[in-house]
Amino acid sequence: MFSLVAVSAELAEQLVAIESDGEDAVHQARIRVRRLRSVLQVYRAAFDRDAQTRMRSRLKLLGDRLGTVRDLEVKADSLEDLLEADDDVAVIDVVSAEVAQTRAAHARERASLIDHLHGRTVRVLLADLQMFAAEPPLSAHGRAHPDRVRNRGLKKAVRTVHLPRGDSLDDRHATRKAARKVRYAAEAVTDELGRPAVRLAAAAKAAQDALGDNRDDLLLAHQLREHGHVGLAMRCERRAAEALEGLDEKLAAIEF
Repeated sequence: MFSLVAVSAELAEQLVAIESDGEDAVHQARIRVRRLRSVLQVYRAAFDRDAQTRMRSRLKLLGDRLGTVRDLEVKADSLEDLLEADDDVAVIDVVSAEVAQTRAAHARERASLIDHLHGRTVRVLLADLQMFAAEPPLSAHGRAHPDRVRNRGLKKAVRTVHLPRGDSLDDRHATRKAARKVRYAAEAVTDELGRPAVRLAAAAKAAQDALGDNRDDLLLAHQLREHGHVGLAMRCERRAAEALEGLDEKLAAIEF
């Protein structure tokens, strides 16, 4: 149901891959956590309320640990991407120093994450998640009207994307999270809905990616300004603005 079995298995595989330093494993595990949490939230009427709330909360704790490591990966990569061919040695030295500090912090957090993955909390979570996915604790409404629950949940999630918001970083982040939920919820029902779900997921991903790139660059720009690197901060801000080109059209395409 809602691809829960497949995504749960993929999450377990990616957590193992983290320990063996698998390529992009932290990112992929974080995506699986977000997929599961999005499905449980968007289609929450299908499940027993207490059971889905508890599972979402437990997944969030794991997602937060993964997010700490992933955010440092993204920051280091973004810093390296700032360098241009004609940069002065002084600029290269500044960026290289920031990258080195970020990579060191990433290594520490990754080691802490691996320790956490070895613990009982994650083992029990994965076992409980497997049971939840195999035999979902459905609500009476979820058992009686699964199609109605699915369609209403997805329509409500789409409406949330289009709620009136401003242009602040927090407002755009809220829109990004709403688009992400739509994407993962739509991807979970492509077998049932076919092309409409595929188109919806693609549209939501386009908006999510644009807003994510914008946010990452603006946050990095803020940190660079705090350290007095104004020129580098301005590069980030220009890149952040470019990420929003065509955003209105991307958002308008999210419809169901």
